[in-house]
Amino acid sequence: MRKDYQQINVIKGFAIISVIILHSIDQKALLKTYSILHIWQAVPLFIIIMGLNAGMSIATKQPRLPELYTKTYFRKKFDRILFPFILVFIGSILLGYSWYWVIGNNKIDFRLSNLMGVLPVAGPGNYFITLTFQSILLLPLIKYGFKYQPFFTLISLVLLEVAFLLISDNLKLFTRNNYLYSAAFPRYFSAIAFGLVLSKLVFRPARATKIILITSIALISIVYLIEILYGDLVIPHIKEEWKTQNILTFSYAAFLILILFKALPDHSENKLLAFLASMGKSSYHIFLFQIVYFGLINEKHHLPLNLLICLLAGFLFCRYEKSLFNVFFPPKETKPAS
Repeated sequence: MRKDYQQINVIKGFAIISVIILHSIDQKALLKTYSILHIWQAVPLFIIIMGLNAGMSIATKQPRLPELYTKTYFRKKFDRILFPFILVFIGSILLGYSWYWVIGNNKIDFRLSNLMGVLPVAGPGNYFITLTFQSILLLPLIKYGFKYQPFFTLISLVLLEVAFLLISDNLKLFTRNNYLYSAAFPRYFSAIAFGLVLSKLVFRPARATKIILITSIALISIVYLIEILYGDLVIPHIKEEWKTQNILTFSYAAFLILILFKALPDHSENKLLAFLASMGKSSYHIFLFQIVYFGLINEKHHLPLNLLICLLAGFLFCRYEKSLFNVFFPPKETKPAS
């Protein structure tokens, strides 16, 4: 069993709180506070950690192709990802109809994209759920390639993302349905690559040459982010709404993770770190809940209330979801040894 690193949970906790803040304040405030350098990095942090966890999961293993997609693997993903989603899917319908009966405003939208992970009551950020579903199918292959051909796998991920950006720019499939573009996992291939690289760096003493190289790449991303938002820089083949999340920016988020992983302790009784870690462990459930919450409320002027409701509800959902799971899928009783 892989060790549960508090650093990762703390970073995820910061990221999920940042998501709620991003959905609670307007863009002018985000730009004024240079949020692109901190809370606006929430989704890249999540994706890079996805790659980091993938790299760590195979550090001491020798996976074989037939072992990538087993019944046990899909059962674990169902337990951790699909079952909470199904509960929230059903809950969003119930909340949506209740909202309509009480408020008179219909928030439910049944559409074909519900099959891809779009909730019937969907607020901002729903695309991340579809990304997560794709990761279930793609990450095992990526991990396998990284284990046996690390350099080729990393280069392939970067080139495939570049190819996707070039091809998708004028592809009718994405111009007709922007959600498909937003939720396309290849947009984040280089972020996964950065996470895989971090899995080799976070446990080793950092050499001066590596520090200089990583810092230099991160500085390039910082300059790009500042220029693309506050200057006149325009990069072709990157959609306007995603100009801050692409291959030119992910090195900065990776740099943040590396610094935080090195700076934070493996374990600490510090109340702030413990709180962030508990939020990080509940981050997927909080994320699911806040999608429905902002789909109903769509309120950008009550940040403390939004944080309280989303964090508390998501935390309780995570804590008691196992009990609901056991109701639907009772654990098999083991026969006593004779």
